[in-house]
Amino acid sequence: MTWDEIEAFLLGFPDTVTSTSWGMPGVKTGGRLVAWWRDQDDSPGSVAFKVDRSELEALVEDPDTPYYTIEHFRKFDSNAVLVRPGEVDPVELREMLTDAWLVTAKPTVLKAWLAEHEERA
Repeated sequence: MTWDEIEAFLLGFPDTVTSTSWGMPGVKTGGRLVAWWRDQDDSPGSVAFKVDRSELEALVEDPDTPYYTIEHFRKFDSNAVLVRPGEVDPVELREMLTDAWLVTAKPTVLKAWLAEHEERA
């Protein structure tokens, strides 16, 4: 997936807007970053996104996953991980981005979205 595809996917969720993070494009919900493009020396061509803290270490320490973290994120106790979009199946990446929105959305927005999607299931 490209950043434009990632951004378009995330903008399909309620209360999401385009934004920036340190001059790079991002998507926020409720004023908080869900995902952002990161193309720095320590994370070239990567997308960063939020994860549930209980899953963070398992994702970045499993050598069989493409997810990683950087010292900058550890320094600030961030619950974000990185991945190069070309190294992950697009279906899996969309699932991870959905989870990123779920852990970042405001409780009232999340509750309404979950209620709507449970009705469809």
